[in-house]
Amino acid sequence: MFARMLCIVTLILCLTTSGCLSSKYSDRTAGDEVRKSKASIDALNEQMAALNKEIEALKKELQQLKEEKQKEKADTEEVSSIGQTAAPEEKVIASVPEPEKKDKIQEIDIVKEEIKKAPEEKPVVSQKEITLKAFRMKVLSGNGKLSTARDMSTKISKMGYRIEDIGLASRADFKATTIYYAPEYRMEAEKLAARLGGETISKIMTWPSVFQIILVAVP
Repeated sequence: MFARMLCIVTLILCLTTSGCLSSKYSDRTAGDEVRKSKASIDALNEQMAALNKEIEALKKELQQLKEEKQKEKADTEEVSSIGQTAAPEEKVIASVPEPEKKDKIQEIDIVKEEIKKAPEEKPVVSQKEITLKAFRMKVLSGNGKLSTARDMSTKISKMGYRIEDIGLASRADFKATTIYYAPEYRMEAEKLAARLGGETISKIMTWPSVFQIILVAVP
């Protein structure tokens, strides 16, 4: 009887001990798995963060490339536009004698100033139909002082001419008062040059303009 009781107690103790060991082993195994999972998650988060940084860097590089490409395109269009505008005048300069190049450069500067205004279609006017107020005139200062243009504008206004605009020429080293005229207004330009007298000269206008006569005045 005592031996049987001893066997039963021993069996109970074995089962209890086995259960505790199994529980501890299970808890330790579960803890290890959790730690491994956390480590894996942390590693993945670090990889994601690194990938996000690389993506942001690539986006910035792509944006810079787009901006550079747009800038290059704009520069190319600007150079092409300037080349198309200036090429004919440069050919003219190359073909004229050296003493005349300075005057031709001055004409090109006036072209650059006038080309900013949208040219409009000129009416066909015969020499007989032209009156003092039948054409558009502009007066520019050829010495860099606006007062010179104002004085000249007042002077020729008293002669009966209609002045629409005054301003400064793009250069300030004109040697003589110069009258630029549209082809069909040569006679009126020469008449005005004769009335002004002195060293006043007249030249044909070689660029499109909203004005039929542009007078560059010097004292």
